[in-house]
Amino acid sequence: MTNRLLASLLLAAAFAAPSRLAAQVPDGSDINKAIPIYFGQIINDIIDSGTQPVQVYSIVLAKGQTINVTAKGGSNWDICLVSSATTSIASLGGSNCKNNLSGTLASDGFQKAGLSFSYQVATAGKYFLILQTFSPGANYQLQVTAQGTPIAVPNPPTAGCLTGRVDYITYSLQFIAAGLADELSIGSQRACASCVVKAPLYPEIVNRLENALRSKVNVEACYDSTGSIFQLKLVTP
Repeated sequence: MTNRLLASLLLAAAFAAPSRLAAQVPDGSDINKAIPIYFGQIINDIIDSGTQPVQVYSIVLAKGQTINVTAKGGSNWDICLVSSATTSIASLGGSNCKNNLSGTLASDGFQKAGLSFSYQVATAGKYFLILQTFSPGANYQLQVTAQGTPIAVPNPPTAGCLTGRVDYITYSLQFIAAGLADELSIGSQRACASCVVKAPLYPEIVNRLENALRSKVNVEACYDSTGSIFQLKLVTP
């Protein structure tokens, strides 16, 4: 094999690998592409009856836990929890929240800006949380909390880490009430909504980054394949 051919094959492989990785990133469009979420995480997103009427999240629950689900911001929409036996949106029989374990449906939620429900888990496993709208442009904020001992869920694979001192943290009225930041920088590497690495979705991580900024300590913020920061390490100066 010539050096030129070998270089061409290596270059082709380098470009092919990211596209395969990108295809595996869950987009929330169906059960098999559900976006993993964790307790305390605050999600800000948008669904639209014409372009993306459904968003699906997955969450691992332990027997005996009571979960509390709160969604704010939409109207004429459904939110519900379905079991791990659910294979696809289509399998729910037309209504994406048909045969749900618990939830609030459009008949109850029409023109309501906030929906919520609670559910006590009888069987441990992975469950799916479905949001569905019948209106255009439904911006929402979603959070799941729980009482009871959780299952120890392993961290997702690490795609990379931001390392160094916290340079700055930017807040706005849109997210600060939820304890979240719009943007921050660690070691001159930005984390923001349009960046490869997203601003943290957990208020507790933001709080610790604030402390690191004040204390001028180094941090290591590791993120998964979706760009979500899931692990934070603080290092003394």
